[in-house]
Amino acid sequence: MLGRFFVLAVFTLAAEQGATAQNVRTLRLTTPDNVGISAAYYSVTNDPAPAVLLVHGFTTNRDDWGTFPMLLQLNGIAALTFDLRGHGESNRKMTAQGPVVVDYHTFTAQDCQDMLLDINTANDWLMEQPGIDRKRVGIVGASLGANLAVRYAMFNDELAALVLISPGLRYNEVRTDTAIQKIGAKPMRIVVSRDDAFAFESCQRLIEIRKEIGYASDTNALLVCTGSLHGAPMLRGVKDLPALLVNWLKQTLQTLEPSPAAEPPAKAPEPSPPVEPSTNAPATAK
Repeated sequence: MLGRFFVLAVFTLAAEQGATAQNVRTLRLTTPDNVGISAAYYSVTNDPAPAVLLVHGFTTNRDDWGTFPMLLQLNGIAALTFDLRGHGESNRKMTAQGPVVVDYHTFTAQDCQDMLLDINTANDWLMEQPGIDRKRVGIVGASLGANLAVRYAMFNDELAALVLISPGLRYNEVRTDTAIQKIGAKPMRIVVSRDDAFAFESCQRLIEIRKEIGYASDTNALLVCTGSLHGAPMLRGVKDLPALLVNWLKQTLQTLEPSPAAEPPAKAPEPSPPVEPSTNAPATAK
């Protein structure tokens, strides 16, 4: 059985919500194992502010999020996007012999596990920013990034909410089935396309695991979209999905305290409509 179940229609040529970023800062962070991480921070003026970490999928980079971080920013949620090691501009590691190239094409399963260091480095930086409410930081992951987000939540009790887009039971040996049992009763939304076979079956199983543990539907909601889009491209191809997720994050991060691991969170109030950008731009196919 699924948890709370939604079906959204896919519009493959749907217009993407256009947005203009305000106050975007590019960063260069360094992980404990000396990998340089390229990032972009979308700050907001409200203080204290909720915030979200965005973790992209394998073979892509932070640009895969399109205008989604800007939409978060327009709705008062700070966003930090970053290139995972071996992707985008995060392609150098310092060693005793000098810098070496880091490239996902040569990655082992351990290299993928080490991406958790990238997430932790980004989270540590975000937590140090003035005006960020440390109790209202969530994480959004796509594809392998969703698997990594679940694994990271297992070690970070301070994360207040999760959005998992197209997670799998196992991508590149990064597993979710064991981890999702250990993240407590954090509010969570899982998003998947019905015809994305492996991800759809994986999401069904993840919801079943959560229900078996006894967590309420507010921590288990599954949003199923028609079509076969996978990962962050769903935010460009499913017309109402970005606004739905921003609205849920906005309400959840503004109204819920992080819950103790053994207790389910209080039910969030009915959401109000999110602020929408004023212009439309055609979707970018990837």
